[in-house]
Amino acid sequence: MPANYEVCFRNECPLKETCLRYHASQEHRKNMRFITIVNPYLVEDVTDSCPFYRSDEPVRVAYGISHIFDYVPSIKHDFLYHSVKDYFGKYTYYRIYHKVRPIMPEEQEIIQRIFKNNGINEPVKYDEYTEIINW
Repeated sequence: MPANYEVCFRNECPLKETCLRYHASQEHRKNMRFITIVNPYLVEDVTDSCPFYRSDEPVRVAYGISHIFDYVPSIKHDFLYHSVKDYFGKYTYYRIYHKVRPIMPEEQEIIQRIFKNNGINEPVKYDEYTEIINW
């Protein structure tokens, strides 16, 4: 769990069974001297959705993009390369390329959309995949 992760103590919340913030408040922070909490006044009327809800389901993230352009026609390679690099920015792009930073599912969708909008309909294949808790 990240340091200073905001936890929630609302026991009557209908979403608590699958909420990371609630689970963190019950188990992970018992030995901590200080904790950061979600303002209880902002969640007292939550019924079926919450702006602070964080699912406890693992997400499938990708690592590495060293081969995503391998099957791209050379005429489109430079444009796609620059489109992906521009989306992330140079610093983040190279962290992703070197597998330092994961590519989150929503970012994978954006990359796929960039490819699809440029006539590449094959699924983008990353170097590695793993499941993580999306704190």
